Amino acid sequence: MTGKWGWMLVSGIVDLVLGAMIFGGLPSTAAWAIGLLVGINMVFGGAALIAMALHARNSAQA
Repeated sequence: MTGKWGWMLVSGIVDLVLGAMIFGGLPSTAAWAIGLLVGINMVFGGAALIAMALHARNSAQA
């Protein structure tokens, strides 16, 4: 997985898994579990955006 789409693909897969966990009630239905899953989603989303920005910066310099 390289290029612009690699981190977005990983982020999308994590989103699907976390969504399935919330709907399935896998950890539990407690509010902390939803908060934890949203936090994990935000970390992966942020990492994907940072990776895209770094790639765009490197492409612009070339």
